[in-house]
Amino acid sequence: MKILKIALLSAMFSMLAVTLTARAGWWSSSDDKASSELIELNWEDLIPADFKQPENPFDTMTQEEIDKLLDGSDESNARLEELRAAFEYAPVVESLDGKRVKLPAYVTPLDFDGQMKMSEFLLVPYMGACIHTPPPPANQVVYADSGTAIELSSPYDPIWAVGILRAVTVNSDLAEAGYKLEVEEVLPYSR
Repeated sequence: MKILKIALLSAMFSMLAVTLTARAGWWSSSDDKASSELIELNWEDLIPADFKQPENPFDTMTQEEIDKLLDGSDESNARLEELRAAFEYAPVVESLDGKRVKLPAYVTPLDFDGQMKMSEFLLVPYMGACIHTPPPPANQVVYADSGTAIELSSPYDPIWAVGILRAVTVNSDLAEAGYKLEVEEVLPYSR
């Protein structure tokens, strides 16, 4: 009789666990659907709407002011550092953190096997960014990590990158990225 009671209690607890798991799964599935809704972005969406990039100060300076700014003094070096920091400041859109997104981009490899397979790369808005030119602002560079190697058909063709976007800074040898994408898939670009 005692064994029967233990078996009955065990079965009841098992059924209760299954019921709670099923309910938890049912309840979280609607949340998962909402959080996994795919948002198609463009590069302008990665820049806060109220952010205005400062103008290049050299555009309005006289030659005399430029010479003084570049004279090598401690004062001019401090001012150059202030200007550089202001010009490079590139805030991100925090509300995009955790969103499932689809972003058109060009790929700049970080790890490369020579056969167009890579698992870490940068997503950039134009071909060749970060390679032969200064990198775009951090909010226009996305560090992408696919976890497993993906293969591209061409380094020159744009792609669609799909995954979960994080508003975190990632530094690489090529550029500072204002975002990180946990890559789910890479698709050929088409409109």
